[in-house]
Amino acid sequence: MKILIATYWLIPHVGGVWVYIQDLKASLEKLGHEVDILARHPDDSSYYIVNTGRRVEKKLFRPLIEKEIKAVYASQPIPIDPWIVDQEIEFCSYALAASYLGLRGYDIIHAQDVISSRALWQIKPNGVPLINTIHGCLATDFWVSLEGRAPSDSIWKYACAREYYGATSSDLAVVPTNWLHRTLGSYLVPGDHMEVVPYGMNIEHFLQRTKERNSFKLPKDNCNILCPARLDKVKGHSSLLDALHLLKQSRNDWRCLFVGDGNLRAELEIKALELGLSPYVVFAGSRNDVPSLMRQSDIIVLPSLNDNQPYAVMEAQLASKPILVSDAGGIPEMVQHGQTGLMARAGDSGELSRCLQLLIENKPLRNRLAKNGHSWGLKQWSLPAMAERIEELYERLLSKQHIRKASHPPKYPGHHGAKICTYFRNAYQMDIPKSFSIVDDHIVGSILFQANQS
Repeated sequence: MKILIATYWLIPHVGGVWVYIQDLKASLEKLGHEVDILARHPDDSSYYIVNTGRRVEKKLFRPLIEKEIKAVYASQPIPIDPWIVDQEIEFCSYALAASYLGLRGYDIIHAQDVISSRALWQIKPNGVPLINTIHGCLATDFWVSLEGRAPSDSIWKYACAREYYGATSSDLAVVPTNWLHRTLGSYLVPGDHMEVVPYGMNIEHFLQRTKERNSFKLPKDNCNILCPARLDKVKGHSSLLDALHLLKQSRNDWRCLFVGDGNLRAELEIKALELGLSPYVVFAGSRNDVPSLMRQSDIIVLPSLNDNQPYAVMEAQLASKPILVSDAGGIPEMVQHGQTGLMARAGDSGELSRCLQLLIENKPLRNRLAKNGHSWGLKQWSLPAMAERIEELYERLLSKQHIRKASHPPKYPGHHGAKICTYFRNAYQMDIPKSFSIVDDHIVGSILFQANQS
């Protein structure tokens, strides 16, 4: 079959979603299928089908739809946050770009996030099944990032509506963990609309990469701690710095390497300096040699405040390294405390510090956790098993053995942009469904009125 894997995120990038997409594509091709990838280009000014030369500039669509969307939101009886308006402009641009690049000819579309899922569900030709893999909960991440501050009413309604409609804009949704299954259920996504399929990894390729040479040499006379995660509030780096500050009071025979980048880097570097951690903590930025850095490390730590099924945990287990994790999200499904790793309460820097000290002091414990984690990882993170399960779900949709479990309420009684859609159909022979609206009427309704999602 011919398959389109689609994501709203920039591709390529450093992170689990890109690893998943690459591994899934390679596995499906090994099973005999033809696979394309639709994504935002790294320049963030265009969209493209990866490695095909098919590409379209965002400016082809944005100027026309921006005026329409802003006018509709400006006319509403309650003020709408400009961030929401911009999000919807970007969403609509992605949908029209997908239509321009062409969705006919694919047997199935596999979206990788709630944004691309919602966009493609509205723009795709009738009869082409759409499945989505949801890699996390954007609304829950957003709430965690606020650190106890209440969001504006309209933004929270928007976040909940985007989660619900994005997850249910498919014939079937795939989630990697039971935690995410429960979490999306709290946003009213029907439980029987979702299938739990844990991630798999190309284990042989990863183990080969651990043997590669890298230019970053960790000191051998210290216990080397590695935290591989993007610098985002939900990853818990601030809590880790507090834990390291406590650890420094009792011992200084360790170093911690933060691998990853993000908008929190400057803030975290300042905090490390203020806590007197500069000699002990290194911010290495984004790197493509994480597997070999893991090989050099003694302990892997991931102090997430919210997470789904982080690849860093899978990689640490396969690299035979002891891991210290938080109990956030789906992580407890990956680590058994005291057997395949150690687990601390999310956000509890004191407990995190005590676990770090225990691992530094007790090398036999580190070795036992590493050995058990490696055995577990080899059995649990099979890429062929994941790919075969996904292929089975494709076949269920194509043979119509599966009946869609989610349904959307009637649309908010608005339909916008008919003239714009007609222009694009005629000017570029784009296959835009008659039902497509430049403004997502469900989202508008969810913001204006009391949303059902909470």
